[in-house]
Amino acid sequence: MNNSISKAKKTQITSYNGTPRVTKNNLSTKIHSFPTEIFPKSVQNLIINAEETVGYNPEYLSAGILSACATAIGSSVRLHNGSYHNPPILWLNIIGRSGDGKTHPLKFAKQPIAEMDKKSFTRFQSDMQKHFNSEKKNEEKPVYNKNILSDFTPEKLSETLQHNKKGVLIFRDELLGWIKSFDKYKKGGDQQMYLEFFNGDAISVDRVSKGPIRVENPNVNILGGMQPKVLKDMASNNREDDGFLARFLFVYPKDLEPKLFTGKQIDESHYQSYSKLIQDLFGTTNKTLKTTESQIEIYKEWQSRKVKECHHDDLETLIQSKLETYVWRLALILEMIEQTSIDIFSDKLSDKSLENAIILVEYFRTNALRVYNKLSSTNPLDNFSEDKQELFKELPMEFKKGDQAELFKKHGVNGGSLARFLNKKELFKRVDSRGNYKKMFN
Repeated sequence: MNNSISKAKKTQITSYNGTPRVTKNNLSTKIHSFPTEIFPKSVQNLIINAEETVGYNPEYLSAGILSACATAIGSSVRLHNGSYHNPPILWLNIIGRSGDGKTHPLKFAKQPIAEMDKKSFTRFQSDMQKHFNSEKKNEEKPVYNKNILSDFTPEKLSETLQHNKKGVLIFRDELLGWIKSFDKYKKGGDQQMYLEFFNGDAISVDRVSKGPIRVENPNVNILGGMQPKVLKDMASNNREDDGFLARFLFVYPKDLEPKLFTGKQIDESHYQSYSKLIQDLFGTTNKTLKTTESQIEIYKEWQSRKVKECHHDDLETLIQSKLETYVWRLALILEMIEQTSIDIFSDKLSDKSLENAIILVEYFRTNALRVYNKLSSTNPLDNFSEDKQELFKELPMEFKKGDQAELFKKHGVNGGSLARFLNKKELFKRVDSRGNYKKMFN
């Protein structure tokens, strides 16, 4: 590594259980769970408190916070990495079974923005009443400026972007429902339109009945959930081949713990601190963050290492190419979160933000590989929880239900859950009426 790196804070890229990570001095970051230390202490404390009180999974909540911050920054800030500009656009897909607790952390994360939309709608109603009562009938109608869209047409999205220069967040509890709505109102083009949104390219919409729309720097963030069993539906209709699927960052936690009721709620001071962060990010003035020579070298060292590691695998090469884009986007977002938290602003990117962005993309790499392994798998066990997968592996090829009570208890599979599991014909064959079973494969 050249002298510009040795003069800067030294960053080392090593591995954690064979998985890449970044270490800085004595920093040790686990890749299998979201590295919450990338956030300021105030945000870390919120995540800890939310898990301890209402049981929000830290990975789900952290992803939601990232998305909300990216939306709040919007088109106000871009980062120039020496070659091209990078917008704070994130497409996040939160994977979990129904009942795993995906929705509430995401709704909590976007709540400060939802409150802003609510106040905006109240003003809009008031302005509409004044407009209705006005004698100047040629005045333009007031516009409702929204930041979050859930149920909308492509034309409404374009109109919203025209009036809201900051950009929008597309939020859906179930992302597949949004994806399946593509081309609902007009045949062809929706998927391609979103691919262009990902890059922040200018959009131009010509309309017969209304005036044309042009938005120079559209900022469209996407956040939502999806069950593992419908991932293959997401990849259908050429979405795996045209790069649509690869543009998503996946959050797919392993070994989820049951959410236990505590009778507590998130400390109001934590929420107020977070809400202020989001509001302050919305108030960010237009600027371009610039990189230093040392940061260019940090990125080049990481990128060179990873490209060589992935070169002989088509899937890993695809994932790497998108993560190279996301490193800069995440560095921008983390930098603005940090600057806003300490109320000290600069047009320079810090080494710390880039290093944390690299830590973060390695977490997302692990999740992406897990998702793609799920997509390519033909193993029927992949549709079941890890407890049931382990139970199946430990069961003998032929067994009597009554003889395996301890094994069922060990994996927490009993009662109706056990009965439904044993009734899965792709996994078991019931030999007789005396509780004897045979596995369909080993």
